[in-house]
Amino acid sequence: MGSRKLKLGDIVFCQRGNILFGDTYQHYGVYAGYHKIIHYIKGDSSFDGRIAETSIEEFCDGDTLYIAEEDTLLSIFQDSDVAASFYGPRETVQRARSEIGKGGYNLLTHNCEHFAVWCKTGLDVSTQASISGVLIKGIEPNGITGTIFRLLRNHIWRVEAEY
Repeated sequence: MGSRKLKLGDIVFCQRGNILFGDTYQHYGVYAGYHKIIHYIKGDSSFDGRIAETSIEEFCDGDTLYIAEEDTLLSIFQDSDVAASFYGPRETVQRARSEIGKGGYNLLTHNCEHFAVWCKTGLDVSTQASISGVLIKGIEPNGITGTIFRLLRNHIWRVEAEY
């Protein structure tokens, strides 16, 4: 795993978790330039929130910042029936900014990953929500979910961000 400088419109994330369970999930956002990230911030509970633009430091909260690489993300979609392409950097940020102040967070249907991927691709998908649903059902993931599951497990789709 290498590192690279952040670019406008990058999908970024931090590993989150706790001492007991370790890194259990990723928190996603869109890099908006000037050391700012647009993402869901917590509301009164962990299952509430609204989209805001904050500093990288506030987004990371002490965790390492990673970039979800476009080439790998695109290859995930090419292995499926989903047609995907990427908006340019400015349009990605414009889409993210158009959502600032909006709520409606839902862990399985409208989470921070759904938001970031939608800003970049127009697709309303979350690998974490898909994998959680598969794992809850107790079946081996296959197709696009299986591909994503293997990439997440092996951490081959991320690069550490420099800022």
